[in-house]
Amino acid sequence: CAPAQGGGAEAVDTLASSPASAVAEKFSSASSASFGQRREGRRLGKRSLVPTSEQLESLKLADGQNVVEFVLQAPLFGEHRLRAYAHMMQWNSWLVISDVDGTITRSDVLGHLLPPMGLDWSHAGVAQLLSNINANGYKIMFLSSRAIAQASHTRDYLHHLTQDGHKLPVGPVVISPDGLIPSLYREMVVRRPHEFKIATLQSIRNLFPPAWNPFYAGFGNRGTDELSYKAVGIPAGKIFTINPRGEIRRSTGVVVGSLLASLGGINALVNEVFPPQGISTGESARAEFNDMAFWRPPILGGQMID
Repeated sequence: CAPAQGGGAEAVDTLASSPASAVAEKFSSASSASFGQRREGRRLGKRSLVPTSEQLESLKLADGQNVVEFVLQAPLFGEHRLRAYAHMMQWNSWLVISDVDGTITRSDVLGHLLPPMGLDWSHAGVAQLLSNINANGYKIMFLSSRAIAQASHTRDYLHHLTQDGHKLPVGPVVISPDGLIPSLYREMVVRRPHEFKIATLQSIRNLFPPAWNPFYAGFGNRGTDELSYKAVGIPAGKIFTINPRGEIRRSTGVVVGSLLASLGGINALVNEVFPPQGISTGESARAEFNDMAFWRPPILGGQMID
């Protein structure tokens, strides 16, 4: 894998799909890479966020999560180690995408501020649901437009979040390679975080065979998340948008009080919404459980979620 320029001394996961292809989530400016050949005593290089197939093959990755460590030697500061993760997946894997802020946490801003203070601000039941989805054979990938400087903090938060004995499954943590200011500008000022997310998801989609779309479902908290997931082919019925109260709606509409209007409700039907791998996880099964005739909510006594 190749380190590349970003903002801050951080590193995040690389996602690799077998045979040998990958997209680098991010690496730090402190470990910027130079590849190329020497000319007249000078080393020519090109920075890249994406390692080559040859570089990936040399790592001899195993299925699942692999640890990659960069060791930096600085004359004044000594040795510095930077850890990242490379995830190897089979070509026919199913991916379930989850946003972080407002989806794992209950709100965007407090989700940034409270966890470092030791306060839990996560949606109740999110760890159990994603764990059960993962147990059914689906890979969980966390996608956030947070800046590269927040990579280690974000990954540590996700890896250590525990609710009633349930932990979030380990999976790739994909974060913007931009610095803090560009990321905040995109998120808070122009409000177009979906541009980064769509481009990133398309890059991951391109790792898989053209006839196989790995994206099975997506969880988010904004309309921009919905736009991102639709852009890469996730069916509307498999896009779940959660609000700060923990209520969930889908693009096809969900009625308050129905089973699918909460994380706990989806978890109660996890084997139907996310059939165990090897039973009925093909395109026909995905279409079946998106059908409005199957998921049609009760007509009487219902109030649509805004």
